[in-house]
Amino acid sequence: MPRVIGGSLETHRDVTRERIFDAFARLMYEQGYDSISLADVAAASGLARTAMYNYFGDKESLLIAYAGRETARYVAQLHDALAAVDGPVAALQAYVRSQIAYFAEHHLPPGPALRHMLPPTAFEEMLDHVRALDDELHGILTEGHEARYLVADDVTGTAALINACIARASALHENGYDLDRAADLAETFLLRALGVRLDRDGNARRLPRTRPRS
Repeated sequence: MPRVIGGSLETHRDVTRERIFDAFARLMYEQGYDSISLADVAAASGLARTAMYNYFGDKESLLIAYAGRETARYVAQLHDALAAVDGPVAALQAYVRSQIAYFAEHHLPPGPALRHMLPPTAFEEMLDHVRALDDELHGILTEGHEARYLVADDVTGTAALINACIARASALHENGYDLDRAADLAETFLLRALGVRLDRDGNARRLPRTRPRS
């Protein structure tokens, strides 16, 4: 019988799952998701192949569990970043920079970008985590638009375009751009696209009221 780590079966399982996740993340970074097998992950995490099935029955279930853990962690980090700023424009800036920084350090992207990596059935199981990120961005855009700090008549469409821009900025970093430079470009582009007006001190100014059409 394998040695129990941490003094209890529950702790042993938690520690082993973390080893599996770490090995899975490393292999995805080195080889890509499609080229690795569950046996590869078992070997990289120091488990017998048969022991792996006590934790995950197939590679897709491992991916779902790993993506869920990573997205939940990221949502908690994002909440901390947003709590440290005031106003919808500063919150949008924090959202953009936080996501780009996360993309740079993790092989698996957080939130809506997972839609393009996970199989459709797997992504459906991730929707609760992803909605938490969508809700954050939708809330920022709604507040900013209603308070006249930015233009976002179509919040859902605008959020989708913002997430696409974040993904492309992350690709710039992967292709040799300095991380801060890639984040600066994305932030500047998005603020201009949303009509944000900043004063000399970088504080957001309200947009003029639009006159109703006669």
